[in-house]
Amino acid sequence: MSLTAGSIYKAFSDKRTLFLRVFERYIAIRNADLRNRLQRFSDGKSKIEELLQFYLDSAVEIEGRRGCLVVGSTVELQTLDEELSDLVRQAVARNQSFLISLIAEGQNDGSVSSELDAETAAGLLLCVAFGMRVVGKIQDVTNGEKTIKMVMKVLE
Repeated sequence: MSLTAGSIYKAFSDKRTLFLRVFERYIAIRNADLRNRLQRFSDGKSKIEELLQFYLDSAVEIEGRRGCLVVGSTVELQTLDEELSDLVRQAVARNQSFLISLIAEGQNDGSVSSELDAETAAGLLLCVAFGMRVVGKIQDVTNGEKTIKMVMKVLE
């Protein structure tokens, strides 16, 4: 893009402000992309499976090597100031809350077991989704489709 440090700092006063703007934009774009993919599905279980597929698709090839800004920031949380750390924690908490809502939707429509503890299951799904993004940094996820099918059995 032929940008110089000077031109970046004219637009953003410092690295922290640049990170904040990039982080906010990244989350907005990813959330919109995910919600667009999920709106094609009518039951909670199908939406969860598509969410996992979304993370798997994001973990391959060049996008996978670039990594996930939320996951990467979570791993580097101790290097961020308190406000930015809270921002990252909030993003992860929103991801988990969204997963809980999808599980609850599935329990309400009968596609997910009503005996399942939604919070625990959401934690597992979050670990799998984030784990795929971490693995994607170094290689494509091995047997990703089979992994998703295995994880989906937990919801039965």
